[in-house]
Amino acid sequence: MEKNHQKNRTVVHPSSIQLLTDATWEFAHTILWNGYPFSKIEIALAKIYIKEYYEEIPAEEFAATAHRHFTAYCERVLLAKEYVSRFSHRYIPHPCLWLNKLNPKGFAGTKSWYLRNLEQRKEVSICENCEQEFSLNPIFNHFHFNA
Repeated sequence: MEKNHQKNRTVVHPSSIQLLTDATWEFAHTILWNGYPFSKIEIALAKIYIKEYYEEIPAEEFAATAHRHFTAYCERVLLAKEYVSRFSHRYIPHPCLWLNKLNPKGFAGTKSWYLRNLEQRKEVSICENCEQEFSLNPIFNHFHFNA
């Protein structure tokens, strides 16, 4: 008699990934494409590409780290926006091109920028008023938080 031993596997509920995918799309769509009215098919494809990033998070770590990934992805969008804003000839291509992992000059290429920025933030000594640390965080350059 053979016993079937199954490990308890952690599974991420699809709605959790979909919620983050939708929020990331809304953020990127607003920041990079100024709410341009893409077709339903274009939006669906863009969300598939975003979803792939969230699906890479190990299920065992998803609940504890998904919010950090979301924040990092939003920071990467802001870094891309800052990059193209510096010169008028730069632009962000169509989301179906920019979000595709196979495009090293798209969202995938912003990972090294984000990691470099994160390293710089770690190196900054926290001053009394924290202005220097916040100046390296693109979120603080675009949004004001009220307590």
